[in-house]
Amino acid sequence: MILHIPHSSTHLPETFTINEAVSLKQEFQRMTDWYTDELFDFDAAQKLVFPYSRLYCDVERYRDDNAEPMAQKGMGVCYEKTSFGTQLRVVSAKEKESIKSTLYDAHHHTFEEMVQKELAQKGSVLIVDCHSFSNEVLPHEESSVRPDICIGTDSYHTPLVLTELICSFFEEVGLVVAVNEPFAGTIVPLKYLNKNENVKSVMIEVNRKLYLDDDFSKSENFDRMKERIQAVLKVISE
Repeated sequence: MILHIPHSSTHLPETFTINEAVSLKQEFQRMTDWYTDELFDFDAAQKLVFPYSRLYCDVERYRDDNAEPMAQKGMGVCYEKTSFGTQLRVVSAKEKESIKSTLYDAHHHTFEEMVQKELAQKGSVLIVDCHSFSNEVLPHEESSVRPDICIGTDSYHTPLVLTELICSFFEEVGLVVAVNEPFAGTIVPLKYLNKNENVKSVMIEVNRKLYLDDDFSKSENFDRMKERIQAVLKVISE
């Protein structure tokens, strides 16, 4: 099992400058998948955690802006707009390509190598795409549905039995689960996309209200939510 955790960091390079009218703190609050590198913790799995904030480089966007729908909203690999559509920063074509050819490409190369190694050793691999989401509906989002847990699937790489297993687990502990709402899909390295059925993938998104306080610190429910995630990871790993 590989836990892919792309949006947990708030780290930015010293060269990162933003529109002075923008509140960076507010953007971090809205856009960071807070503590997902801690929530999704399972000894039997490998972790791939991206070390920079998605505001600088979002490794879950398509590299080519023409193929990435969110790039039309200024939120492709390199964010130029905020979650409310105002100007975040200006990214030159040169800087954008530099970010892609270093951080973005290196991350995906490592991801592909991890999947390849797991396939060689075990014959199959399960990727869990690990996220959280805001209970507040943000302007750039297309769905207003706000369950406790969102499961993202791929018609080729997510077996129905896997989706049903995860849904049943969370529903049995009293949580409201939605499939592909408010967010759909799950990550698969392009090398294997729609080509290898032994590469399985599913996205698990946790509503931040379940484990964060209003000030975005860990709530008293954090440990319980972490235990539940560990338990569901154990179930699907078996």
